[in-house]
Amino acid sequence: MSTEISSPWWSEVEHLRPQAESSSFVVAQAPSKRASAAQPAREPSKRLPVVRRPGAPKARALVEQRRSRASHSGAPRTPLTIRRPDRIAAWAVLLGLVLVLTAAASAGASSVHKLGDRTLKAPMNGHDVRALQAKLHHLHLLSVPPTGHFGSLTYVAVRRFQHSRCMTTDGIAGPATISALKAGKRACSSKKPSGGGRGNGGGGGATRSRVVTWYGPGWYGRRTACGNTLTSTLMGVAHKTLPCGTVVYFSFRGHTVKTKVVDRGPYAAGVHYDLTWAAARKLGVISIGRATVRASR
Repeated sequence: MSTEISSPWWSEVEHLRPQAESSSFVVAQAPSKRASAAQPAREPSKRLPVVRRPGAPKARALVEQRRSRASHSGAPRTPLTIRRPDRIAAWAVLLGLVLVLTAAASAGASSVHKLGDRTLKAPMNGHDVRALQAKLHHLHLLSVPPTGHFGSLTYVAVRRFQHSRCMTTDGIAGPATISALKAGKRACSSKKPSGGGRGNGGGGGATRSRVVTWYGPGWYGRRTACGNTLTSTLMGVAHKTLPCGTVVYFSFRGHTVKTKVVDRGPYAAGVHYDLTWAAARKLGVISIGRATVRASR
């Protein structure tokens, strides 16, 4: 007895397979007539090309090939060596440290000089300049404390000292000026009568014509070069070379005033004496300002 089989044998047991396994099962043979009649035939799937990654040598070759193409095409190339900012900062710090050490060494070298080792003039600095200023300040020729810098005030103070000691008035502290400062040379005063030269106040009791001015307001409370405190009642006069305390008599239009040297000055051209406000008021030259009077010692 023969029986006709219209479907393959495994179709009878297909329902016994698990769902996951049955879904991935691929039919190796042609589908049945029933399936082909019920569903249209599927198109065969296209296989995608396999792309493989190049190895290391081939990748380097490709990079070099791209770089050569870019260089031939004229495109700007990125520099391969770039200086790191931390190295630049380190060099800047090192340069600043060198400059600081150089400045400290120069300052230390300038401070080892002692007074008398060299000639001092503007605009020098150092320990010897400070010592010079201290001596001038002690003599009331320098009104500011020592700073160690030879400036305009120190220049004027040196000139005052040289003029009061009958030395060459050049404002330069040379060996002669420094020796006179160290020795405590006293101020000189000429006893010979002069022919009206600048800075001379007559001599030997002779009465001579002298040009005088006056000062005071705006300077009250300050210490004079001779150690007095300038006030509105101080009877005195300023002179460049006469020793402090020297008595000087002035007469003008019937007025006579007895004064003493209390300060240094004046430094205006053609003026011999500078009276305090009280002495100028008593002499009667307040309203005149600059007057020619008779002076004697």
